[in-house]
Amino acid sequence: MHCYCCSNLLFSDCCEPIIKNTSAENPEQLMRSRFSAYAIRNYAYVLATYAPSQRQRLSVKALSDSADSTIWRKLDVLASASTDKVGSVEFIANYTVDGEYFAMHELSNFIKKDNKWYYTTGVIQDKSGRLTPNRNDHCPCGSGKKYKKCCLV
Repeated sequence: MHCYCCSNLLFSDCCEPIIKNTSAENPEQLMRSRFSAYAIRNYAYVLATYAPSQRQRLSVKALSDSADSTIWRKLDVLASASTDKVGSVEFIANYTVDGEYFAMHELSNFIKKDNKWYYTTGVIQDKSGRLTPNRNDHCPCGSGKKYKKCCLV
């Protein structure tokens, strides 16, 4: 099975080992694994990858309650950069809620602490919100098909 993060790798060779070991080599890897964890509803992993200061205000139940009706469809990483201690990843994540398509365009920030990367904050960008694909657009689900031959059917 291909990885949920749209890397074109198998899940078992991409995000699954990171999710099982809670260790990523760089911010992009962590962000991709967080997307995959949301897709498979592994909210304990998502919580563990928040920076300790942010984690104190969250819980697995709160993450589950906020995202459980969401189906994560597609991830496009637009940019990624890091130094030894901080990093950022810009991405667009397509998802559905109750059959409606949405996009989340975010610039995420990361820190490295005790040799592990953690998500700190994200700033929502201008291409976020409800999507209304046209019949001949590529389907936002990530299938590569036109919308009229995929999810519109």
